[in-house]
Amino acid sequence: MKFFGKTLGLLLASLALASCGGGGGDGGAMTPASGSITLTAGTTTLPTNTGNYVPGDQGPNQTEVTVTMRNADGTLAVGKDIQLSISPANVAAMSFPISQDNPDGNTLWAAFTLKGTNGSATFWVNAGTIAGDSVLTASAIDSNTNRTISKTLTFHVVTGTGNNPATVELVPTPPGVYLPSSGGNNTSQIRAVVRDAGNQFVPNPGAFDNIQYEIVGNSGGATLTVAGHQPGRVVTTQTANGQATASFQAADDTPQGPIQIRATVDRADNNVSNGLQDPVTFTISVIVSDGKLDSLVLTSPVFAPSLPGLTINSVSGNVDSSGVGMIPADPDATLSLTVSAKAQDRQGNAVIPGTPIHFGLVDWPVGAPGTAEDNQFLISGYDGNPQEGGSTFTAPTGRFTTAGGGAGPGDALIVFGQAVQGNVDLESAVTVQRINSATSATVLPVFNMNDVATGHVVDSGPVLPYLFGRARFGSVTAAATTNEEGVAHGAITYTVNTVGNSVAVWAQGDGVDRVSNAPRRITDAGTMVYPGVAPATIVAFPSPLAGDTTTPVTVCVTDALGIPLRGVQIGFAFSLPSGTGSIDGSAGGGTFNNLTGLDGCATASVTTNGLPVTTAGGDSGTVTFSGAGATSDPVPFVVQIAALQASPNAIPVNCQGDYTTSVQIRALSASGSALGGATISASCSGSGLSVDPASATTGSNGIATFSITASNFADPPLQGTCTFTADNGPSVTVRVFGSVTSPAPICN
Repeated sequence: MKFFGKTLGLLLASLALASCGGGGGDGGAMTPASGSITLTAGTTTLPTNTGNYVPGDQGPNQTEVTVTMRNADGTLAVGKDIQLSISPANVAAMSFPISQDNPDGNTLWAAFTLKGTNGSATFWVNAGTIAGDSVLTASAIDSNTNRTISKTLTFHVVTGTGNNPATVELVPTPPGVYLPSSGGNNTSQIRAVVRDAGNQFVPNPGAFDNIQYEIVGNSGGATLTVAGHQPGRVVTTQTANGQATASFQAADDTPQGPIQIRATVDRADNNVSNGLQDPVTFTISVIVSDGKLDSLVLTSPVFAPSLPGLTINSVSGNVDSSGVGMIPADPDATLSLTVSAKAQDRQGNAVIPGTPIHFGLVDWPVGAPGTAEDNQFLISGYDGNPQEGGSTFTAPTGRFTTAGGGAGPGDALIVFGQAVQGNVDLESAVTVQRINSATSATVLPVFNMNDVATGHVVDSGPVLPYLFGRARFGSVTAAATTNEEGVAHGAITYTVNTVGNSVAVWAQGDGVDRVSNAPRRITDAGTMVYPGVAPATIVAFPSPLAGDTTTPVTVCVTDALGIPLRGVQIGFAFSLPSGTGSIDGSAGGGTFNNLTGLDGCATASVTTNGLPVTTAGGDSGTVTFSGAGATSDPVPFVVQIAALQASPNAIPVNCQGDYTTSVQIRALSASGSALGGATISASCSGSGLSVDPASATTGSNGIATFSITASNFADPPLQGTCTFTADNGPSVTVRVFGSVTSPAPICN
């Protein structure tokens, strides 16, 4: 303050000397003063945006701010640009009225320029979801001094709930670990997030710990570790920005299954070092397992609802690296399809990476086209009975020696144990050693014991689906190993002319029995057809279809190479303005009774009723077909009028004067059903004859009504005709004639 006073005294003295006009110089020049900026807010304390308001909502998290710029003399600085910024923007941000520079009033800005203000402007500050302080700065260039002038205003975003812990959440990464002796990863990082009641991260605790981790229940020698502390079953540590991490390590004596880990914070004082007064807890489980194969699932494409992507192989082996489905310059007429198997251990964790998985397939013998067993495996049935723990397979209705030429040594036997409850352990793919009879075979290796669930052997008898076969057209990668996700990949390769043929695929690996720990084979098998290259194309003919009748339709499906797709289920859906439609007896929508054949086509019977008459350039409804992931263009229905009926078709006039009567015109389709929506025009010839209206539309009953008026037809006897014509040609004529001679009664 003393320094300021001295400066002021010197300045006053300088001014006095200058006014006296003493000798030499200009007496010293004074620096001109700059203008000023002010910021005025409705409030500088805002609540966090817990309601997810946008600026246009004018929520409680928003306040209005006025910025004013004045010249040094106090007048408004008109036409000046003002730069605005706010930081940190995740605590609070600005919004502005809609303008050329801000076309959306709900946009939030961290920086914005108010151009050419009239000295004052209004905008809004909006609190975000994070509590804290955010500083608003307004600055501009004073044109008189060319100096930057600025003003700041601090906004406090608060929750109003205090910052002690209210919630704690845990996330394990990974969620499953392995026993150390398995060779897999036995460590999981347990991340904790601690928030206060306003959903803000709790403050850093300083010199004490504010979160406790503990292992709940029996865990053997498993431990938790945090930085700066010895491993143990219970450890404490500090959060940083509301987060902390502990490491869980399984031991070889840790029980397999879920191990619970609990985190605790203290709502009272955010301090666990001084004891727990008001604990808040959260518990998660880490799955500990041995990583040994226990279950196996074949993934896409075995049960894919549409055509999967394929690789089109080439003679040179050079395939376009841009991916699946690319047609090389030198295709070799074979396709390759990726097949995958997901392998898990008994606790649901992925098996240890590098676990071997074996693949296999059979595609012969199958029924010939056009026969009752078309494309079906011939040596198959639904009454298979594998011997639990043995090598004998029987089926009471088996045809092991005759169907498809019979089975023999080296063929594969697939048993679909999962198809019948309680027999998952009998899902098998084994090799035939000897065919004993039409109903008995000896195979190796032996079947599983089917005791995986209870430890007791389950024998359900001859109830399992099965098939015998061999590979004739296709091949598959013999073996692969699992990756970090427990997935093994193989490739099925087959010729283009076998697209649509049936094939059975299996994946198999070595596991252990859950009860006895004896060796156990894990298998998953399924059937499919060799798929074509996506995208498929589906067409239907004839097009258009005759409406309001029963007519056949043929639908054909081909893949991207033009190969007919055999065995495709064709779906359909009608779009009708009125009336009903069905295909093969299924109304509205559904599927054909028949699958596509060798030519990729299937034929069905289409029946429609009550469709309106087709107008020029339009249709009377459509039907769309789908299959193999493709959809056809809508196929239109056309309804033509085949005939018109008049009732009555002759009108006798037995009175004199004006006689009026009605006539009904019915429109009929080729099948004889009434057609609604048909436009009928009318005209009469003959003196004194007229008809009203000149045009009418048939109703849902197919009828349009007209009035015919005859004048003085009785005296003398006269006659004429009225003709009714449909838009598309058919017509009918009504004869009008006088029926008596004079004198005749007067018409009423």
